[in-house]
Amino acid sequence: MSSNRKKILWLASWYPNKYDPFDGDFIQRHARAAAMNHDIHVIFVKESEADRTDEAEWTITGSLTEQVIYFKKKKGPLARLQKQFTWRALFWEAIETYITRNGLPDLVHVHVPWKSGTMAMAVKKKYGINYVITEHWGIYNNVLDNTYNNKPVPTRFLLKQIFKNASQLITPSTYLGLAINKMVTPIDFTVIPNVVDTSLFVPEKEKYSTFTFIHVSNMVPLKNVTGILRAFNKALELCGENIQLILVGNRNNDFTFLAEQLGLLNKYVFFKGEVAYSEVGREMQLSHCFILNSYMENSPCVIGEALCCGLP
Repeated sequence: MSSNRKKILWLASWYPNKYDPFDGDFIQRHARAAAMNHDIHVIFVKESEADRTDEAEWTITGSLTEQVIYFKKKKGPLARLQKQFTWRALFWEAIETYITRNGLPDLVHVHVPWKSGTMAMAVKKKYGINYVITEHWGIYNNVLDNTYNNKPVPTRFLLKQIFKNASQLITPSTYLGLAINKMVTPIDFTVIPNVVDTSLFVPEKEKYSTFTFIHVSNMVPLKNVTGILRAFNKALELCGENIQLILVGNRNNDFTFLAEQLGLLNKYVFFKGEVAYSEVGREMQLSHCFILNSYMENSPCVIGEALCCGLP
């Protein structure tokens, strides 16, 4: 092992899993990139969406080990409290098992401090291992309804303690780092942008014969897809009919219904649904222009991916 190679324990609050393969997929791509130079062990714990016993999935790819642990869905009046206790117990057990088998890590890396940052604080208290935080959550603003200032007081207090005990904050954008400093606590931060797989996202000469706009997202309200559809409908009126719009990642039938109401569905507007990461790259390569219309963002992966495909 190279003297520069480190053992890093990643504690993730979001991570791709069998119930949601796109949950924190950008964190997984960060892990894969980091594993090119270090030994990365990811731990992620999630309540099962099926009524079954506890189980775990292990994936080992080169220097990257991904440990995803599921626990049986809780029921009854105390389900919420039981869920928290079970999540913490399973997370701590996985951490202790890792340390027993591999020794102490050189560093603990938290991805999204709520709630895995609480485990990093526990590791620091017991073993004296420092931790760094990479925050991806877009709650540090006054634009959305679900913001840091609207969280319960205990949640805000605990988040503040997690940040204050961290050795370093990493954010994908300067905007997010400054927002955390303003809303939570003063802390030095380093910007490390989200990563792009440039074996998949590269320019191609082949394009759709019709000038194509493309939007890729999970289409939550933040993304303002309704605004995109209405703007595209206006563009048809102004520019003629030799344009089309492809939307990738749709989970909301309201948008397909709106497109149908506007007379656009499967004529000028096409929903591809959730597709494999490689297919996202291919759709971007075939398109001419990328659209993002969010109410606010940090540093979305899709912008980097579109630019790597040569899309304005």
